[in-house]
Amino acid sequence: MRRLLSFLKVFRYDLIMLLMAVRHRDTPGRVKGILAAAILYLVSPIDIIPDAVPLAGVVDDAVIVPAIIFGLKNMLPSHVRRYAETRADQAVRYMPAMLIAASLFVLFWLGLIVYSVWRLLFA
Repeated sequence: MRRLLSFLKVFRYDLIMLLMAVRHRDTPGRVKGILAAAILYLVSPIDIIPDAVPLAGVVDDAVIVPAIIFGLKNMLPSHVRRYAETRADQAVRYMPAMLIAASLFVLFWLGLIVYSVWRLLFA
């Protein structure tokens, strides 16, 4: 599992770069559509090979999505790609701070939910 996670970390920068490229007005519509479909495929419970099949269910996600990301990078116009790369560099620089802030936000809401349920059940 550790190998798979390290393999997917390689594509983290590329995914961030593509998300930045989507915000650019000169990005082709087909790139936006294919990226949205790839993200939906990644989070969807419906796969080509179900995740219940040991190893093969995860491997199809680990092969299909990076292949799509690689293809989409090549479909970007050069000026959009340069723009997205500079924006991704800035985002990656602040990634640890953003992850800490997001974690604190989630913990706050989980605490609020637990407190609310506690008050409803024992009040």
